[in-house]
Amino acid sequence: MSVFTQLSDTEIARFVSRFDAGAFVTAEGVSGGSENTNYFVDCSGGRFVLTLVERGPSADLPFFVRLLDCLHAAGLPVPHAITDRDGNALHTLRNKPALLQPRLSGSHVEHVNANQCAALGTMLAKLHNSACDLERTSDRGADWTVQKAMSLLDTVWKPHTPWLEPALLVLKEWLDFSGSEGFKNTDPDTSLPTSIIHGDLFRDNVLFEGDRITGVIDFYNAATGWTLFDIAVCVNDWCVDDFCLNTDRTDALLTAYASVHPFSAQERACWSQMLQLAALRFWVSRQQYALEHKNQAGVLVKDPEYFHRVMKMHVQSGQTVDLP
Repeated sequence: MSVFTQLSDTEIARFVSRFDAGAFVTAEGVSGGSENTNYFVDCSGGRFVLTLVERGPSADLPFFVRLLDCLHAAGLPVPHAITDRDGNALHTLRNKPALLQPRLSGSHVEHVNANQCAALGTMLAKLHNSACDLERTSDRGADWTVQKAMSLLDTVWKPHTPWLEPALLVLKEWLDFSGSEGFKNTDPDTSLPTSIIHGDLFRDNVLFEGDRITGVIDFYNAATGWTLFDIAVCVNDWCVDDFCLNTDRTDALLTAYASVHPFSAQERACWSQMLQLAALRFWVSRQQYALEHKNQAGVLVKDPEYFHRVMKMHVQSGQTVDLP
């Protein structure tokens, strides 16, 4: 949530005046992310988040609005888009798509505990069960991930070739058999469950009060995909200490998820590959982003090194916690 587009208080006040939000009080740019511009906006009628969508096709925005409306109706703590007095949720500001959403309570937790991981597992299962009858194809799916990784082997990742290239070939072979995100493979004996997934559920996209989740944010990577991939993304961020899996937190997350959304035999069989794929996905995207925005002021560039080491951990140690 970096500020790519600087807005004046006058511009923001004019924008929120079309909503039943009360009088504009103050606004503050939000730093700490990498894709969209966000402002915390306080009005006499409440606290809000104003988002300018900086990346991705604007044609997808109605999907995100419908998804968040659906998840909100299902009782999940998500920042659904607020409609203006004319009933419109999608707007334009500075020639960019703009949304106004309620600011959720709670805060991000850097050092999570097993209870918080269990809460995450339960919430994620409910999200996957609330598929909302929607579909969207990700522009950063499994095939994209492996292909981009292969291309980086010729440049900045060349020193990793001895261990990474064999791992990528194994992943590619598995994907050719399984079908990317399950779309190619319709065999019920080998296909993996799919749903709308969050796709980016790191600790900085979840808000807590104590051990209770009060908000799940940043759905701009949401798409139809393997539900197991969503879980692997969470494990790689929430359950790794010093590049070793924390078994207590991992077990808490997986057990809570399975109590709502049981795992299939197919998912148990490919859990190791999915952990690798999830680590590789964010190693690739962070590396690409770092190359594109090197030395660019005001943009948070997240270090690719973390997911390099997580990927290597999965490939070389074989350490995992079995799915329940």
